[in-house]
Amino acid sequence: MKLSRLVYALIAAAGLAAVGVSQDATAKDRKAVAAEQTATANTVTLTVALYPYVPRIDQFKQAITNAWAEVQPDVALNFVSSDDWDGGYSSNPKSDYDIFIFDGMFFEYFKEQGYLSTIPASSITDPDDLLAYARNGVTDGSNYYAIPFLGCSNVLFYNKSNTELAEADTLTKVADVLGSFTYTSQEPPDRRGLMLDMAGGTTNATLYLDVAYNQTGVYPLPQPAADDLSQDAIDTMTKLIGLASFWNVTLDPPMAYGRSVWFNSGYGKAFVGFTESMSVMSEQTRSDIAFKIMPFSDNDFGELFYADVIGVNAQTEQRDLAIELANLIATTDVFVASTGKTSTEPPQFLMATRKSAFETLAEQNPIYDQMYALITDNEPLMFKLDKNARTWVDSVKQPIKTASRKDFTGGCDFESASFISNQSQAAAQCDAACDDHDGWSGQWTNVAPAAPPGKSVCGCNSCPVPG
Repeated sequence: MKLSRLVYALIAAAGLAAVGVSQDATAKDRKAVAAEQTATANTVTLTVALYPYVPRIDQFKQAITNAWAEVQPDVALNFVSSDDWDGGYSSNPKSDYDIFIFDGMFFEYFKEQGYLSTIPASSITDPDDLLAYARNGVTDGSNYYAIPFLGCSNVLFYNKSNTELAEADTLTKVADVLGSFTYTSQEPPDRRGLMLDMAGGTTNATLYLDVAYNQTGVYPLPQPAADDLSQDAIDTMTKLIGLASFWNVTLDPPMAYGRSVWFNSGYGKAFVGFTESMSVMSEQTRSDIAFKIMPFSDNDFGELFYADVIGVNAQTEQRDLAIELANLIATTDVFVASTGKTSTEPPQFLMATRKSAFETLAEQNPIYDQMYALITDNEPLMFKLDKNARTWVDSVKQPIKTASRKDFTGGCDFESASFISNQSQAAAQCDAACDDHDGWSGQWTNVAPAAPPGKSVCGCNSCPVPG
């Protein structure tokens, strides 16, 4: 009996000890949870709106996150969805965006609207390394209102073997080599004609200004009212459509950088695009390609280059941190990590706005030396509008579309109601297909890429003009 009592006593004591340990552990857990909640509540987060129209935006996010963690490990980054920020083309930065990267064409607009915090020149990392056109576009000398990050311009791509295009240094000479009205489908049937994007409203407005500048050399860029557009510039845009085709310039391809993809597959004699178009080409195509700034007139007034710039939101509550992050994003190391080659993918071939970034990326691919020469050979100006940029673009984009397309005479392909297998069937099918398009030109095909698989198209004498 005594033994039994002792055992029971020992068991009871052990139980009490266990309860004590459990209660002590629970208290410690509560303290840990409370501490973690307090730390989370006190964590500083910067919200970043990146420029979305790049080949691989996730590479930017990773590179920026990695670099920032090394200098500010206790400050988190929150990247805005590409669905919420379009680079400033149609939306303004929300109040919780600490920094936002936008197309510099809207620089004066955002500055006038009070969205941009001033950044002392003394706070800019290595300002002398910035390319002059981009640096001059965002500073008044003592202060910066944004930091240059990406650049681009309208570039003409063609095969190195095409010595005629290589030597064509005016629009007239380029047109003589390419020819007009050489195809009527969206995708050229072979190595013929030009490919060019004139689909979007903002694209048409900016192309109009680029053409007008090439013709007059007037800068800052005039922004005429819709009823006062330059007829010379409009006529040139119509001419550009004729060097390509109506459907090629007015419809977006079904894939990103589609005209580059088509060129890579053997279609089109040349195309106009941005340097990042090369990211979707094969290594063989990149080795065979040449490029230069597309001449939009027969004059030589220099070139316009776009810049995507980093703005620090005037409403940020973390201004010093936001300036630090903006500077970090704009450094050569982060730019190279954001845009350079990876273990599985080629460089993104985006234009830098720092000299050292071009030099470093040229070590990855010598094409960057050619890209840098586009700037050093031309001493460009930054493409930007005045403080009324958003209003002006909205007011003229549709009139420019209509004006540049209404006098186009190259004709268009339209799909027939049923498959055409021979010439005798073509007449009836195409007369019907072209009834509302000034009649049939006599041409038809059921061969890809002009015709969709299993379909036939007819060449009609006119194209639809937007109202």
